Amino acid sequence: MPDARDFAAKVALVTGAASGIGAATARLLAARGARVWFADLDGDACDAARTGIAASEALALDVRDPAAWHATEARIGAIHVLVNAAGISRTANPAGIAEVVLDDWRAIFAVNVEGTLLGCQTAMRLMADSGGAIVNLASTAGIAPSAALGAYGASKAAVAQMTRSVATACAAQGLAIRCNAVQPGMVETPMTHGMPADYRRAWEAQIPAHRFGRAEEIAQAICFLASDAAGYINGEALLIDGGLMNRAVIGSDTAWLD
Repeated sequence: MPDARDFAAKVALVTGAASGIGAATARLLAARGARVWFADLDGDACDAARTGIAASEALALDVRDPAAWHATEARIGAIHVLVNAAGISRTANPAGIAEVVLDDWRAIFAVNVEGTLLGCQTAMRLMADSGGAIVNLASTAGIAPSAALGAYGASKAAVAQMTRSVATACAAQGLAIRCNAVQPGMVETPMTHGMPADYRRAWEAQIPAHRFGRAEEIAQAICFLASDAAGYINGEALLIDGGLMNRAVIGSDTAWLD
């Protein structure tokens, strides 16, 4: 079992830390001993999210902006953990592949893919001497296609592949940096709170656990991958979906086989 203080003397940076999975992860890392930088586009919201956590600081960071990452790098110095949790699923005009507006596609990729890339590049520099762990936020949407989430799904598939590329690149360069990803299914976050009730029920009916996950459950998995307990796990994408991707293709009634 991980020690309650297994991140003591370590520094962590979590993007998207103003809410949802990012906030839950940043709080858990702090509870387990890390000094945590809560980073988000909304710095004030980050400050609110870290209320009551002494060993933490809020940081306004636009993950799409290389200059912002360079400024962050100069400010925070070496880190041991990076969690790329910043992400968006929809813009003003969500649509399937046939209707998606190119500007919306680019907006999603700018945050989810380019933001993650810039974070990984920054971490590779900041962890070059001390080593460390990167955990990226992918999604089951990057595995199973959705008629309505084509851009989001494509972006998260890219994150999963990027994770493997970063892990391989670090190994090739002799860097003691691991890079893994989590692939959450449906989770209770601000991203899903506006979901229509009938749409939500349809999702819950498909999930073997019959419920959405909690941000804190995803945070536990992220912290495991970032910890020394996961020291032999590298370049992997961990499913955390209540069994959604493993659900049966046919019903339980198999009398027709007799």
